[in-house]
Amino acid sequence: MATETVTLRPATSTDAEALAELVVQLFHAEMPGVLRGPRAGQVRLIRHLVEHELASGARGRFMALDAGGRPVGSASIRLYGDVGTVSLPRGTLALAMRCLGLLNTLVLIGNMLRAALVGETRLRPGECYIYSVVVAEDQRGRGIGDAIMDRIEEQARRMGAGVAYLRVISSNQPARRLYLRRGYQIVARTSPVVGRISIPSELMRKDLR
Repeated sequence: MATETVTLRPATSTDAEALAELVVQLFHAEMPGVLRGPRAGQVRLIRHLVEHELASGARGRFMALDAGGRPVGSASIRLYGDVGTVSLPRGTLALAMRCLGLLNTLVLIGNMLRAALVGETRLRPGECYIYSVVVAEDQRGRGIGDAIMDRIEEQARRMGAGVAYLRVISSNQPARRLYLRRGYQIVARTSPVVGRISIPSELMRKDLR
């Protein structure tokens, strides 16, 4: 499927800046208007969160590299038994207000609470959840999304998963088309009632065996 050569390796603390920039780009692609304020402030806040996550020992985040070893994207995996959500580090709220401003911080918190209404996808043994798949803005349109999905699915198999789930924001049509083309099937949608106050999304499933 993929036309580009991409490799994956586990993210480390030295990737924090590049990973933060990618996560900011993911916010803007999936949920425009949720992350506001100066771009440098956005990256600084997300880097704070990424550094805390990596320092906590979370094992599921990977950097995608091109043939020259340059970061072109990222993807993450959660397996059955993994902790789904890492607690926020101390001082996050104060940092957000310094980096984004009070109003933009309130917008971000409100939207994160809306997203949380969907709840965490429960896994059974042999299942995984793929998330935070992002291609760098200047690398899109070259088949790198397919290449990253090839590699992250291979990684999931090596980690013992035979079934993969992921969730896509309903309005993110490019990502939705990619996953459908790759054989993911929609197994659940945000209910109309919850969709009025949350961010509508679709849960998708693929047999990796």
